[in-house]
Amino acid sequence: MKVKRVAVRFGPDRRTVSDVMDQIEYFGLPVREIDSVHSIGGVFSEAEFVVLIVHAETITGDRELARALFRCRRENDSHLFIVFVSETDDFETRLACIRAGGSAFFITPIDARRLIDKFDSLVPECHREPYHVLIIDDDHEQVGYTALVLQQAGMVTSVASDPRNIFKILVEYKPELIVMDMYMPDCTGMELATLIRQQEAFVAIPIVFLSIETDMDKQLEAIAQGADDFLTKPISPDHLTKSIAVRAERTRNMRFFIERDSLTGLLNHTHLKQRLAEEIQRGERIGQNVSFAMIDLDRFKSVNDTYGHLTGDGVLKTLARLLRERLRSTDVIGRYGGEEFGIVFFNTTAEQAATVMNQIRESFSRIKHYAGDESFFSTFSCGIASFPTLANATDVSEASDRALYRAKDAGRNCVVIG
Repeated sequence: MKVKRVAVRFGPDRRTVSDVMDQIEYFGLPVREIDSVHSIGGVFSEAEFVVLIVHAETITGDRELARALFRCRRENDSHLFIVFVSETDDFETRLACIRAGGSAFFITPIDARRLIDKFDSLVPECHREPYHVLIIDDDHEQVGYTALVLQQAGMVTSVASDPRNIFKILVEYKPELIVMDMYMPDCTGMELATLIRQQEAFVAIPIVFLSIETDMDKQLEAIAQGADDFLTKPISPDHLTKSIAVRAERTRNMRFFIERDSLTGLLNHTHLKQRLAEEIQRGERIGQNVSFAMIDLDRFKSVNDTYGHLTGDGVLKTLARLLRERLRSTDVIGRYGGEEFGIVFFNTTAEQAATVMNQIRESFSRIKHYAGDESFFSTFSCGIASFPTLANATDVSEASDRALYRAKDAGRNCVVIG
């Protein structure tokens, strides 16, 4: 199976490029080395996108090599990106790199986190999560048709034929939009919309009525009860999917800004605690372990006092970036507050979580942070607790916090299980 991206080094052995590649590798990004432009084709057998890192001096005075890089970039179009690094920042050097197919240009010293952020901006998002739509209707034929249309458009659907099950589904699957019929025998669509809107957790989820009702006054009444849109049957598949996609995308964007910390892009304190409780409930339901790791940057006040808060923010963003790169997509990562972070590991024992966190801790301790021309290193301490050793989210959170303090007392830069 191909990985999404690989960083590839090309050119003579220069310390600048070697240091950059070492730093990138700490983030868990695969790193390779090639000795010729023609060897780049072999890397595509293992990665969908390749970021080629070249020192600018490699092409200085070598027009044929510059042309070869440009041809290689053009032949591989949107799957190859060339990043040049240099100690020299002048017009001629930058122009030569652009003419050699350069997609980006970095002056040393190079912050690895900023470099990986640039990789993200270059590499297209190819694994976007599909929209999740909940369909509520007692007509099984209509449900099947609506689900088929949305699934063919790449969406994921859940179905509730009995309105009594809706809240369980909303909690379990977190759909981004609800499509419901207006007329159902046990509970009308308007009644159900009112019930949903009475729950604070579901106030923002869009509700779209899909009904044969053509009376405009009744449609407006339904919208007044909490619906966001009214689609009249019959409706073309194209109209249905576009209407749903527009509203689902808006919900996704709103959720992101509501749930996320503005500096790091990770879950904020409130939603991290909420997800911990939800994962423990899920673990209890299906008999799985859930572990929670609390992280605190060591002597972070000293970083802010010595290098300034802007540099401190950079350290926080670097740690956030490292956690996103090294952890599973199923792991829940959040900023607990200040310089504290939290990670929820599902189906993971405390010992397994400690192994992972120790690997990340060691990598983070080797990442260089920059304040102007100065560089420094930072470390973190970590405390871990788990369910079902502890009964609920509150106990797990408090135990991981106590374990974190023990890690601090033990000399910092270590992981302790509570």
